[in-house]
Amino acid sequence: MQKSERIKSVHQIMLDPPLIHFKSPAYTTTPGWGVWQTDVACYELLATVCEPGTRTLETGLGVSTALFAEWRCAHTCVVPRQIECDRLVQYLKTRGIDDRTLRFEIGYSADVLPRLEKSAVDVVFIDGGHGFPTAIIDWYYGAGRLVSGGLLVVDDLHLAPVTLGLLDFLDSDPRWEGLVRTGKWGAWKRRSSGSLHEEWNTQEFIVPRNP
Repeated sequence: MQKSERIKSVHQIMLDPPLIHFKSPAYTTTPGWGVWQTDVACYELLATVCEPGTRTLETGLGVSTALFAEWRCAHTCVVPRQIECDRLVQYLKTRGIDDRTLRFEIGYSADVLPRLEKSAVDVVFIDGGHGFPTAIIDWYYGAGRLVSGGLLVVDDLHLAPVTLGLLDFLDSDPRWEGLVRTGKWGAWKRRSSGSLHEEWNTQEFIVPRNP
């Protein structure tokens, strides 16, 4: 699938998105279904880099997951609820989209990500739990798998628990090149590789708070 076709698929799926999320604000099993999604421009950015076979990792599940499937990415989706996976698979089936390149890991990302096989990925999309410090955990264990030049996307930057601490670090660390920042989502290119574990004395780019 060419880049222009992938971008076209974004608009097609946005017109008919997968209704996989419970509508309840408390995210319970209240009857009724909807979908949470981010801006079209975010999906269009992903479309520019996600060729067939691109290794992608995502926390959360939604429109992006359907797109990763249609683009034939080697995709791992970490999501806490099997029922949402089942609804997405049914959505893909009815639209003739092959789901064989999708791999679902069921559970909360803080539990699942540390035990996943330590394989490199090209794209990480963080859009799972939104309570502090979940986004940081997802970044630490997920973005630590990114190859040099890989793409990190974080959604829901308007929520303070998502951005608290994480954006300050990404903005300070020259190993993360900011590409796009809106009030809703942001994207960075990684300029290093390997685990994100390191001690404070290797992070000289952080301005000391104490004299």
